[in-house]
Amino acid sequence: MLSFINIMGGKNPLDDPEDEESTEGGEGKKKVEVKGFMSWSDALVLLLIIGGIIGGYKYYQYTKKKSAETFARCALLFDGGDFAVAKDCYESTWELSYAPADLDSIRVVRLGAIEDMKVSQEYVLETTRTALQGNDTVAAIKAMKSFQGPILLNEDDAEEWKSLQTAFASAMQDSVVNTVKDSTAAK
Repeated sequence: MLSFINIMGGKNPLDDPEDEESTEGGEGKKKVEVKGFMSWSDALVLLLIIGGIIGGYKYYQYTKKKSAETFARCALLFDGGDFAVAKDCYESTWELSYAPADLDSIRVVRLGAIEDMKVSQEYVLETTRTALQGNDTVAAIKAMKSFQGPILLNEDDAEEWKSLQTAFASAMQDSVVNTVKDSTAAK
């Protein structure tokens, strides 16, 4: 850029100051007049700057579009009730290079809601365990009926929950069969 500034001032940066003094006296080298206002190196630097600006703008547009698509996919999963996958989707958005403030706040709220559901399910599981350890099947069944939504528990707790559901389903079926037998025997 130094040559650009000097040319605009009418000086060529490659000229020696001694050559300028000698041209005033009429002796010495004849000064070569520069045509144009910019050298090829200045043009190259200017093109690099313009390319950087355009490239930066294109990258910004790309990341903005990718971010919007990712957040839209996560919102569809959350609204569809697939909370476990929605949680993973929203967790992956932390790695995005662009996240507008409104989508960031939605992400935080929804991750909090999913975590609240998980904590609620862990409470129900613990209540059911406690009731079963105290041989209180009525309280255990009541606690199991309060379980809502898809299972968000970790793998071990989810397996335990499924085994409890299976055990209670068979126990409920046995109690219905025994109730029917008792009612028919009473007639």
